[in-house]
Amino acid sequence: MVEFLESLLLDDPDRSLLIDPQRSLTASQVVARVGVLATWMYKQGIGRGEVVAVFSLNRVEYYEVILAATLLGVSYIPVNWHWSHLELAYVLGDASPRAIFVDPALAEAASLAIAEAGYRGHVLALAGEGADPSWASYEEAVAGGTGSSLGDPADFGMPMFYTSGTTGRPKGVRGTVTASPVTLSQFVGAYTTVLGMPRHGHTLLDGPVYHSAQWLFSAVPMWAGSSLHIQGRFDPDATLAAIERHRITNIHLVPTQFVRILKLPPERIASYDLSSIQVIWHGGAPCPPAVKEAMLEVFAGHLVEYYGSTELGVNTMISSEEWRRKRGSVGRAMPNVDLRIFGENGEELPQGEAGIVAARSERGFHYHNEPGKTEGARIGDGFSTVGDIGYFDEDGYLFISDRKIDMIISGGVNIYPAEIEAVIHTHPKVLDTAVIGVPDDEFGESVLALVSLTDSNADEAVIEREVIELCREQLAHYKAPRHVRVLEEIPRSLAGKILKAQLRAPYWEGLDRRI
Repeated sequence: MVEFLESLLLDDPDRSLLIDPQRSLTASQVVARVGVLATWMYKQGIGRGEVVAVFSLNRVEYYEVILAATLLGVSYIPVNWHWSHLELAYVLGDASPRAIFVDPALAEAASLAIAEAGYRGHVLALAGEGADPSWASYEEAVAGGTGSSLGDPADFGMPMFYTSGTTGRPKGVRGTVTASPVTLSQFVGAYTTVLGMPRHGHTLLDGPVYHSAQWLFSAVPMWAGSSLHIQGRFDPDATLAAIERHRITNIHLVPTQFVRILKLPPERIASYDLSSIQVIWHGGAPCPPAVKEAMLEVFAGHLVEYYGSTELGVNTMISSEEWRRKRGSVGRAMPNVDLRIFGENGEELPQGEAGIVAARSERGFHYHNEPGKTEGARIGDGFSTVGDIGYFDEDGYLFISDRKIDMIISGGVNIYPAEIEAVIHTHPKVLDTAVIGVPDDEFGESVLALVSLTDSNADEAVIEREVIELCREQLAHYKAPRHVRVLEEIPRSLAGKILKAQLRAPYWEGLDRRI
């Protein structure tokens, strides 16, 4: 396994491989440090089939943990750094990771979560300042020895991403296909070819690595020989400056980031040298055609759009040239992906008819500890779906016309109303509530909470402030509603289901998109 890592990364041992604002490591330094970290984990009994978690902002050490876990056949959980301590505590209890690697910037939430969950595994601080003194030092783990023979676990460790669920609890998504040195090489080779990943290029990570797309479009180019330049948080000026300074060849962005870049004065955008860019991948949320057209002008047409999900991976791809012919499409099926459209009863639908989008490939998945939810995602003969609705045109191009009825996508991030509604219901003056997504020019959608009250004379402005504060206390801030509106009654069907289509309709009326 170590030899395989060396074969991937040491074709040019002196090149800078991992770079963040604090440090820069060459390929040979990364291989040496990862070997020592993997040995440390192995000696702690953390091996094949085990799980570790990373609760950190973007930084060099994040990828060292990823590489070490990969070598050992250990699953790793990139934890959402916006999560409250209660959300993190749930994951610690659900996944039982043997170790958690913590960024000191997140030490307070980590400490509360560890106490809440009664966690007894290893805790390593990725740096010294701000960390709990009882935690082990990550730097001592990677600097305190040498790499040794780790055996051959026969398969590599892969990520386990937690994505929010409609029941209000995050659920872990685990792949069911193991990756050996051969299959990982094939995986890297296929993706670099099909998605146009430059070999030996310069990748810019400009979004949270806990997002499966940011992981995919940073880790795979790194394995293919690209230097990885790691940004902390997205800033449009900083992104353009980094592209110019580091001669970035490839980057993944979401439509919200497009909007923020385009809000810069045109003369400022034109002042940056962006000629090194070979490909910008985008997905995660619908991209308004006008926004995409403007970005095509800025980046000389080097945009590749895809459709996929944490569960099913990348399912389709469309180049800029194709998109101009098939405006609004998310492309045709990737090689080795069988993509179909099904009706509600599992029957396959013909071309042109909208239905449930489902995929079948060698890449399977299941929800960790959730067999019922796993089975609920199955449809047809071996196909799986995340509930999106779409259709194929006469040339096999997929168009997404709707999606799972409740999910909100804000800034490329999936938000499920059920967990927000569960929090709002705890407010003593809230009788009933419904959370919906409403149009937002910058984020695509924003979160709106509709509530009915136990006291019709309550001060609505006070209720709005209290509901938002309540959600911010118990959930990641991006899940908290931007606005709260009081209704006399939340409409429900005779079966008790909230009539969300009825609630959403006035906000989306007259727009040229339904999602």
